[in-house]
Parts: sequence; C-alpha cells; structure tokens
Amino acid sequence: MLQTLKIPDIVTLSNALFGMGAMVAASNGRYDLACILLLVAAVADGVDGYLARRLTSSEFGGAMDSLADVISFGVAPAFVVYSAYSALHPYIIGAAVSFYVVCGILRLARFSSIQKTITDFEGLPITAGCVMIASYLLIDEKYISAYSVIALVLILSLLMISTFTYPKLSNMRTMAPVSVVFGLVIPSFFINMKYTPSFSLVLFIAMAIYVASPVIKTNKMFNGN
Repeated sequence: MLQTLKIPDIVTLSNALFGMGAMVAASNGRYDLACILLLVAAVADGVDGYLARRLTSSEFGGAMDSLADVISFGVAPAFVVYSAYSALHPYIIGAAVSFYVVCGILRLARFSSIQKTITDFEGLPITAGCVMIASYLLIDEKYISAYSVIALVLILSLLMISTFTYPKLSNMRTMAPVSVVFGLVIPSFFINMKYTPSFSLVLFIAMAIYVASPVIKTNKMFNGN
C-alpha cells in the first residue's frame, strides 16, 4: 500500500500529522503552537490540492484528503478550543465544538458527493473555518473572550452547512495575497513572536472578508437591481 502513495498523498498525510501535532500541543497547554500547526496544516492542504491538479495521486487520494481534513480542520480546532476554554464554560464549549465537528463532517460529506459537478464551494470550506479559529486565537488576548470564541465557532458551523456559495481560491492571482499573509504569520512565530498577533489579525480580517463574501455579493446584486 505504501508503494501506491504519490507525492500529493504524502502531503495529505502531513496535513493530518500537523493536525495531530496541534492536539498534542494543546494538551500540553501550548495553544499558540497548536494554532500555528493548524495554519501549517492548512498550507499543506492547499499544497496537496495544487499538486493533485498537476500530478497524479493514488486511487484513494480523494478519500484520504477528506479524512485528513476531518482530523486537522474538524477535530483538531475543536480540541484546541475546548482545551483552552473548557475550564470556564465546559458544557457550553463542549456543545459548541461538538456542533462544529458534526457540521464539518457534514460539509465534507456533501463536498465529496458533489465536488465533480460544481465550480465553487457550497457552504464555507472547513479549512477556512479552521483558519478563522486559529488566526483569531493568535491575536492579542484583549480581543478574545470565551463568549466571542463560542459565537465564532457556532457561526462558522452554520456557514459550513449553509447553501452560500464560496469561490475556490485556486488561481495565482487570488492565492498570492493569501500566501503572503500565511508567510508572515507562521515564520514570525518562530522568529519573533511579538509580531505574530498583528500578522494574525491581518489574516483573520482577510478570512472574515472571504467568509462574508456571499453576503457582500448578495447585497451588490440587490443594490444593482
């Protein structure tokens, strides 16, 4: 079975391992490192998609990608949030992150069943939801509270199972700015952490614009009419 693995499959497996690493970090109280590893997993997810479009992946590459996404962008961020805030509101946080995981699984199942017939995403991609959570937890602590985290998790959960249409960021024109922001947040954590909250805020705002893009598009349509 290992002989059938292609380069995109190996990157997919690294995605899952980064998600696992995030849970290990969170279990040791390193929530900042956990969030960085979630962002690295998101980068790996983008890279494996890019490689899969240009190279060949194994016959089970698609299924493996969804399984890795469940780990890194469903279970892992839920675990990080619960580990960080369960002492304050254990039952509310537990319910919120459980709902997030369920919605993430439903979102991935829907994507797997219709991905060959659509050009855009139906519902918020689970990777985007994870990046929103990770980037939010990395900004200055004065902007974060347990209640705001709960609200963010619930909103992202509902958007994942919604019918809102989200564009695929697959061309270089749209991917370049996103790559630059990721390229600022992740290295800054290892080089000089004092800049990480500011760069994370930029990433969070960029993702918030993407998350709100269906609403912005709808408002433009109504205003145009």
